[in-house]
Amino acid sequence: MITAINEIAKFESVFSKLSTLRFNATLPISIKVLKRVDLNRFTLLMGKKEVETKSMIPLKEGEIYWGEFTTSKEGIVKISNLLQKPSFEVKKDYLSKDIFFNLDEIKEIFSKEKSKNAFKEEILNKMASSRNKEDFIHLTNTLLALQNAVFFIPLKVDERRYFFQFKNKQKKDKVKKEFTTSFYVSFENLGPINGVLRVVDNDKKLTLYTYYKKSALFLKEELKNLHIRSEIFVSKEIKPLFETNKRLLDIKG
Repeated sequence: MITAINEIAKFESVFSKLSTLRFNATLPISIKVLKRVDLNRFTLLMGKKEVETKSMIPLKEGEIYWGEFTTSKEGIVKISNLLQKPSFEVKKDYLSKDIFFNLDEIKEIFSKEKSKNAFKEEILNKMASSRNKEDFIHLTNTLLALQNAVFFIPLKVDERRYFFQFKNKQKKDKVKKEFTTSFYVSFENLGPINGVLRVVDNDKKLTLYTYYKKSALFLKEELKNLHIRSEIFVSKEIKPLFETNKRLLDIKG
């Protein structure tokens, strides 16, 4: 398992430059719906800028989407390819920094012989010391994911927060060993990504699927720095391996 963790940690380094990207049309951006003005007009928060625009697709106040935009000569903003973010992404900014792991902590946990138990113990410790309801609910969902063989990791790299999910499958026979890690990760400036890291003996191959064509083009160039066989495709079927329990998220009190 640690082999997959190390390789995916290298994959994260591809995005180190993303923190410097500004509000522009180069890549998809994060869009929050602030309010509905009338039937099909909304006030949106795009980056740090509020804009009012039309959308023929019904949008929900308070929800966050990925999307692409263009601006006409008249200054009219046009939004396209909207994709609603998973419920756990909406809660990201409300969680305390204490529940997020850094890469060194994750590597240490998954270097242990019984890494699943070690990860579960760390989550239980964080639950015991959680400071608010949102933290506790998210950690509870992390345990629910683990029951479904999905590692649902709140991850922090250089102050950037991600939710990283992965699931392992190992196949052994007399000829070769095959180890496959399926994963999901999302980024503010790239949108959601599904991936598969396949290790057969010493041969490694990374396959990525992105929702946005612009993201695929960006990644195709950046993946050359990983020194690992890789391929990337555009797909409209990008989904988390585990979605948070909405019933838990709706707890009042």
